[in-house]
Amino acid sequence: MNRPVRALWRPVLWALVLVVVAATVAVAATGGRAWYDARQVEQAHREALAAGRQLAVNFATLDHRTVDEDTARVKAGATGEFLDGYTSSLADLRAVVVDNESTSTVERAEAALVSGDRDSAQVIVGVVAPTTNTNIPDGETKTYRLKLGLREVGGTWKVERLEFVG
Repeated sequence: MNRPVRALWRPVLWALVLVVVAATVAVAATGGRAWYDARQVEQAHREALAAGRQLAVNFATLDHRTVDEDTARVKAGATGEFLDGYTSSLADLRAVVVDNESTSTVERAEAALVSGDRDSAQVIVGVVAPTTNTNIPDGETKTYRLKLGLREVGGTWKVERLEFVG
């Protein structure tokens, strides 16, 4: 090739190189964003699962001597519908726990994530809770299965729905 023709191809080759580099950067950025988003969701799932387990433990742990602290811990981990319902029934719950000298501790808790995204999750928790009160002074072990609807609020996972499941 002679020099004038070679000089014409040089800008075309540079343009082609720039297009290839730009396409590579675009593909890498898109793939990187998808990877980052997936890691964020995985992290949210881990946090929701741990929080759901702990919130169920808090819910099942009651002692007539520390009922105010125990229920405050539950309320601190609650929001929305569950917080409203729990708060409205708190006076009755407190009276029953104190009058019957009830205690409930958690011996074992197992949790599984049902579904979730970055700011909401459904968790199932099984809790084994030895319980005593004036009617059962020797105690009995109760097993609860709870389905928790969780919502991330201000960086903290909280229960917005709680239901007992079979």
